[in-house]
Amino acid sequence: MSNIFAAITAQSLRNFGEEPVCAHIGDVEMCTVKRHPTYRELRNQVRLGRTKTKSNLRTWETIVTLAKEGEKKEREKWLLIALDLVASNLDGWARDLARTWHYEVSDIKSAIVEGLLNKWDEMPAGETSNKLLDDMMKHAFNCARALVEHPSKEACTEDVSYWAPEVSHSTETVVLASSIIDSGSVLNPDADERIRGERVGALLHRMGVMSHVKEVHEKIREGMHRRANSPVITPAQVGRSWVDGKNIYYHFSELLPQYIAFKEAAKAVGLSESQASRRARSGASPFRVLWVGNNRVVTLASLMQALNIPDPVLHPDDVENGAFHASGGADQTDQ
Repeated sequence: MSNIFAAITAQSLRNFGEEPVCAHIGDVEMCTVKRHPTYRELRNQVRLGRTKTKSNLRTWETIVTLAKEGEKKEREKWLLIALDLVASNLDGWARDLARTWHYEVSDIKSAIVEGLLNKWDEMPAGETSNKLLDDMMKHAFNCARALVEHPSKEACTEDVSYWAPEVSHSTETVVLASSIIDSGSVLNPDADERIRGERVGALLHRMGVMSHVKEVHEKIREGMHRRANSPVITPAQVGRSWVDGKNIYYHFSELLPQYIAFKEAAKAVGLSESQASRRARSGASPFRVLWVGNNRVVTLASLMQALNIPDPVLHPDDVENGAFHASGGADQTDQ
C-alpha cells in the first residue's frame, strides 16, 4: 500500500532525476567540489540515525540551510530531501510499531511526517541543525506513539479546539498601518519604483561595476534569471511588463555573488572567525552556514538579513537610466 514515506522519496527522485545534486551550496555549476552524487546516491550515503558521522551532520546542516534560504520552489525541494533523509531512518521503527499495535503502517508514517513538519515549522531562530534533528526525531516518535495508543483509530489526533477559529470574523475591516502609503513621502508607487532603481544605478556607476550589471541585465532580458524565480510583479508593474513582453523585474541580490566566505561574513557582522564559529556551534549565529567539503560559506541572503540590508525589486531600465544620468550621459559600456 502507498504511504507518505514512499511519496516523499518518489517526488524527490522526480525533482532531481539522475542529475548530480549539490548538497554543498545547492548549485553544481558554482560548487568547487568536482564530484556530485545523484539524489539516489546521496540518499544511500547519508545516515541520520544513531550512527551519525561528522560528514553526514555537515550535509544535514547544509540541507537545512538550503531549505530555509532562497526561492520558494528551491526551499520546497530541499525540505522534501530533509524529510526523506530523516524518514528513511524511521521506516523500520514504523513497521515494528505497526506490528506491535496491529495498526496500519501507512497511518503511522503519516503521523511521523506530521510530527517532523510540526517541529520544522516551530524551529526557533538560531537553533542548531543538530538540535533541530534531535527535536524532529523525538516529536515524530511522540506523534506516532500517541496515534497507536489512542483509544479510537477514527478519532482526530488533535484537540477539537485546534479547529476552532482563533478570532471571530467581523464585518468591519481594519487597514494595517504597514499597508498605508504615506502620501507625504511617496506620491506615486510607480514613481517611487523608478527613483529607487535610478538611485541604485547611480550607486553602481560610482562603484564602477556597470559592465557586470549590464551583463546580468542582458541575461534577465533573455529570460535567464540567475535565481530560480523572478519577483512576482504587482498590478502597478503589469503595464511595463506588457510593453516588454515579459517580466524582467529582478532582486538586487541577483547582481551579487550567491555565497560569501565564512571569514568574510563574520567580519561583516563584527565578529572574528573564531567567535562566529563558537556562535554557529551554539546556535547563536546571525547567519546560516553551508559546508563545501571542509570549508564553510554563508548565503548572501542570510547575511543581508543579519545586517538589515534590503533586497529591493528593480527594473533594468531604471538602473541603467540612473547610471546614465550619474555619468553625465557618457557611454556606460566600459564603466
